[in-house]
Amino acid sequence: MRHLTVSGFGDFLGVHGNRLIVRNGDNVILETALSRLRTIRIDKSVSLSSNLILACAARGIRIYFLDWKGVGVVEVSGMHRHAVVGVRKSQFECLKSLQAQLLAKEIIFSKIRNQRAVLLYFSKYLMKRETAYGLLLRNAGTRLEEISNLLNTRASGPDWKNTVMGLEGSASLIYWNALKEARLLPETFQEREGRGSTEITNAALNYGYAILQSYIQNALGNAGLEIYAGLLHADRAGKPSLVLDCMEEYRAWVVDRNVISLRCKLGSEQNFLDAALKKQLVEVIDKTMSTKINYSQKQCKLENVLQRQVYKLAGAIVEGKCYRGIRFKW
Repeated sequence: MRHLTVSGFGDFLGVHGNRLIVRNGDNVILETALSRLRTIRIDKSVSLSSNLILACAARGIRIYFLDWKGVGVVEVSGMHRHAVVGVRKSQFECLKSLQAQLLAKEIIFSKIRNQRAVLLYFSKYLMKRETAYGLLLRNAGTRLEEISNLLNTRASGPDWKNTVMGLEGSASLIYWNALKEARLLPETFQEREGRGSTEITNAALNYGYAILQSYIQNALGNAGLEIYAGLLHADRAGKPSLVLDCMEEYRAWVVDRNVISLRCKLGSEQNFLDAALKKQLVEVIDKTMSTKINYSQKQCKLENVLQRQVYKLAGAIVEGKCYRGIRFKW
């Protein structure tokens, strides 16, 4: 366990020696070595000791406090961090250059290709029992491939950002419509809705993205990048634009695919996101991040792949190196 989420009402986090203790009343719920942890996500109605905060800071363990939507709104981290001034100066300079355009296009290209991978992943199983739906997903995947290729021919000039976002929006519309028409999503799902949605599938997706966001933010922090200075998403107070940029490559495979796999519990068994379903989402996403994938001819945990990708992104920003986004194999 490298990433711990604590969400039980009245839970208390403390430390004893080199171990973290989670209690609820007199009951010990969990005990684990601090050396095994990288991040701790804390939901509302959970308390912790100042000794634990100091112990985490000394070990480089980041603590995220989540709001009611599951989004990290407070980060507590130690002050013993490597020098980041040079990295961030280069990042701000990069935002004004052609390199920012190339990186943004590559990120969205990878996002669309990973949406295609999810469609083909489910198509493979539907072809065995519901061929029409399987073919529908395959056809949608072909359309996504065509749109992704347009990024290299159309997204240039002073209005490149609007073009990129327009192509990304077109691809997302095809993607979500295909999943809905293939009946991979509950009938309650009509369209993709952002934060605050009360529809069960959208609520599950939004909670899953919040979990993913903590992984991305931790990786960017390790690389010394400024999370509020994005390549594609607009700057706004309190908006971690670079985190949202980097999330694009991972949303479909890490979150969407897992939420779709839980569709039997969305809309039929229940119509709201309760604590049990939140816990299940955390477990399946954490499991996905700890699953090994083929990367640079080696088997690496996806969590480690993410960190390596972020370091490569930092290299592209600081030194102008080439960056290739992650492409998931279906």
